[in-house]
Amino acid sequence: MIKKISHIGIVVRNMDETLKLFERAFNLKPAVVKEAMDGKLKVAFIPVGDDEIELLQPLDLNIPLGKFLQTHGQGIHHISLATDDIESEIERMKKEGIEFVEEKPRIGAHGVKIIFTKPETTGRINVELCQES
Repeated sequence: MIKKISHIGIVVRNMDETLKLFERAFNLKPAVVKEAMDGKLKVAFIPVGDDEIELLQPLDLNIPLGKFLQTHGQGIHHISLATDDIESEIERMKKEGIEFVEEKPRIGAHGVKIIFTKPETTGRINVELCQES
């Protein structure tokens, strides 16, 4: 069962500039800034109440997020929905005609299981499921 919105993922061109903007304009500071995907991605997690904004700066334009940035520019990439049982949720959603980018969940930047839907099966919205521990 989907429990809550985990985070909103936003692709950015320049992490440092975006973090300064979020601090200046919204008084929001990251809890964590780190590299992921073997140094191909810089990620910042900004707490907002019980939820989070995830800023994603591709350091390698050949990864999917880099291609997204080149095609669509900076902006919202995905909404992440938290579940207690990602495998069950995947099976349930498949029965409803939802397709996934990958065959099975993988470990994401938060260190938890994640999987992305194919946006063409979710109303052109990129949705990530995550199983928080």
